[in-house]
Amino acid sequence: MRKSFQHTAIAALAAILVAGQAMTAFAAQDDSNYGPAFANKTPTVEQEGPGGPGAAAEALQPADTSVGNVQVSGEGTADGGTAQTAEGVDVLQEIVDNGGQAEGTQVPANLAYLQFQLLRPDLTWTDPIVDDTTVYPGEGGFLSMSIYANNLPGDVLYRTYASSRGWSNWAMNGGHTEWLIDAPVEAVQIRLNGVFGNQFDIYYTTTLSDGTQLSWSRNGGTNGTMATGKIVTGLRLSMWGKNVAGASYDLSRPVDAAAPDGIQFVNGVPVYSNGTGEGFTGWAWNDRDRYYFINNAAAVGWHYIDGYKYFFEADGRLVTDLEPYLASPGPFLIKINKQMNCTTVYIQDGENGFIVPYKTFLCSTGDDTPLGNHKTPEKYRWRLMVTDEYCQYLTRLGAGLPILLHSVIYERQDPYTLFPHTYNYLGANKSHGCIRYTTADAKWIYDNCALGTTVNVYESPIPGPFDRPALQVMIPDTQNWDPTDPNLPENQPQ
Repeated sequence: MRKSFQHTAIAALAAILVAGQAMTAFAAQDDSNYGPAFANKTPTVEQEGPGGPGAAAEALQPADTSVGNVQVSGEGTADGGTAQTAEGVDVLQEIVDNGGQAEGTQVPANLAYLQFQLLRPDLTWTDPIVDDTTVYPGEGGFLSMSIYANNLPGDVLYRTYASSRGWSNWAMNGGHTEWLIDAPVEAVQIRLNGVFGNQFDIYYTTTLSDGTQLSWSRNGGTNGTMATGKIVTGLRLSMWGKNVAGASYDLSRPVDAAAPDGIQFVNGVPVYSNGTGEGFTGWAWNDRDRYYFINNAAAVGWHYIDGYKYFFEADGRLVTDLEPYLASPGPFLIKINKQMNCTTVYIQDGENGFIVPYKTFLCSTGDDTPLGNHKTPEKYRWRLMVTDEYCQYLTRLGAGLPILLHSVIYERQDPYTLFPHTYNYLGANKSHGCIRYTTADAKWIYDNCALGTTVNVYESPIPGPFDRPALQVMIPDTQNWDPTDPNLPENQPQ
């Protein structure tokens, strides 16, 4: 009997994170730090925010990448459990003041930056691993994988391949890759995004069921086997500071298959080589660049795919911000994926409706963000929340709703009073209902989306037609302005 399973909750592994590191980027934050959206206060004062710049801001700082080994042991599982740490975890230091910089530092997952587990065919999980060692789940291989990226903003994304089902959807930040009970994993892909991807390279290698040890893959490349009858019985990860010369891994034979698997560039032109030797039609990634291939050739220009209308550059790369190309005046449809903290703005394709993804934003939603269709009735340039904090560029979600789309949070009606952790952890920490954005993204909605714009709030493990955006820089806890705010001279082009 075939059985499938998918789990994508961002905080699924929170219980087995390293002790003393509860403020990892993808664990659920302490809700006591984020007041409820209205709490029956007066209708002119609205609540959203961190409850002040004290303990909450201090707790959300990331850990140092440069000290000590931290080993995880115990009987934790990916569905919950416990973990202990070796001595030395308390020496980890904050690195936010230099923007999370880790260049030149080897981080082989032994500092709790990456933590992973594998689901065996008997539906038990391997122990959580945070060091640079090979995990052997057993001769039956594994069905699913789960990886956490800890202590810096950004995402770790990963997917698995089995001949009987092809590639799974991408899982992210502790989610479980889709699986079938009789389809052990034959190959994997792992990539990083945001601050993680800017600061680190991820390397990984697999051991096959016949004992073959493959060479390494890097930043999204395929590693494993395809159409050989073999499966992956061992997996090892290693993470290094970006482009470090010491990370001199052998990349010569990452796939045991009839042909290389993945995007190949021939005279600068992307073509797809399927490891099975067959023609390929579908989505593919070259690190963070996304392509769509039709019988191994990259799509260019406009294409209808999976119910959407996409635009691709002449070199085949998917365009995820159409504004420089179209500068559409609207009308717009806003869709907010509450589960993935991702907002997509759509424009119309004539009588086909709102099927053209126009822009996408990272956001933070909360438990009280209401699902369904809403129409925006009001806007506010600045607004006081009941926590005596302020936000910029607010748009009310729906008539009579105490929920707004708004910027990150400020102490006063002054753009130089930002609470920096509300910027650094967009998409990770929760509001209690309002939808929080960078100042630039909140301003775009405020400026471009007329009152009466439909906003659809829904839940899905797939971010949307585009990948979920991620913060590309981290600001120090002493910075009191949003680096995206277009009104500030600090953010003007030099």
